Order: sequence, then structure tokens, then C-alpha cells
Amino acid sequence: MLWYTHLFAGVSAGLLLSGHTETALVSAGISGLAALLPDIDSPDSWIGRKVPPISWTLKASVKHRGPLHSLLGATAVSLALTYLFGHGFKTWLFVPVLAGYLSHLVTDTLNPPGVPWLWPLKTRFRIPLVEPMSLLERLVVAPGMFLACCWLAWPELKALAASLLAKL
Repeated sequence: MLWYTHLFAGVSAGLLLSGHTETALVSAGISGLAALLPDIDSPDSWIGRKVPPISWTLKASVKHRGPLHSLLGATAVSLALTYLFGHGFKTWLFVPVLAGYLSHLVTDTLNPPGVPWLWPLKTRFRIPLVEPMSLLERLVVAPGMFLACCWLAWPELKALAASLLAKL
């Protein structure tokens, strides 16, 4: 899938989980960024190009769509980032990171290569509806995910705009 399809899926997951709370947009941003993480083991991915040393190191040690595309990988990375950036376990950080990460796995499950959700078991799970980087993804899936983000974020964006305008 394209990086922005994963980003929009992650933002949507963050908004769905946070509900209409004052931290919804922050959760959405965290989830959106976390949705890009499973592809960090691919130096050609959007996130891989942002952190080449990490990406090349991971590429040399793990297979793409391997451990980082599994429930075990999602949990381990989410916990590691939560402890690293939260200075200990913080639910407010763990939940959106895990939600965004899992949204990536769900969207990758929709294409033919599938995802090894239960790694280290080799079974790949797939519902092959969308070829990665296809016209269908570019013209339907990614715009649909973007519209879902807009629809889910509308109450928060409206409240934010009203708050900013009230300060003028």
C-alpha cells in the first residue's frame, strides 16, 4: 500500500479510538505516524527514506512483511516506543501507537502478499482486494481513507476553529 493510505488509515484509527475528546487530534497524529512504522524495514518506503540507518539495519536483519508485520511486532514496537517517549508506560501513548500500527497490518491484509499476523508462524492472512500501488488504491482506497479522516475529524476541527476564532 502507499504510505499515505497507511497514514490515513492510522489517523482514522486514532480518531475512532479517541472519540470526541480534547485529545482526539493528538491521538490521530500519533496513530497516523505509527501506521507508517511497519515498513521501516524497507529502505524504499517513505519512513525508510527518512531514517536510512535504521531502515538498512532492519533490512539486513529481518524480512519485509515479516516480524514487523505481526501482532508480536506491533506489540513490541508499540511498547518500546511508549516506554521510550513516555518515560514509562503511558496508556494515552500506547493505545494510539498500537492502533495506528495495527491499521497498517489491516490495510496490508487487503492485498495479495498478505500479512503474517501470527509470526513466527509462517501462515499469511490475506483478503486480496487491492493490489499495492494500483489504480484502485490511488483513485478509490486512498481518497476514501482521506474522506474518512475528514469525516471523523470534523467535530474536533470545527471546535478547534471556533476556539481559535473566539480568541481573535
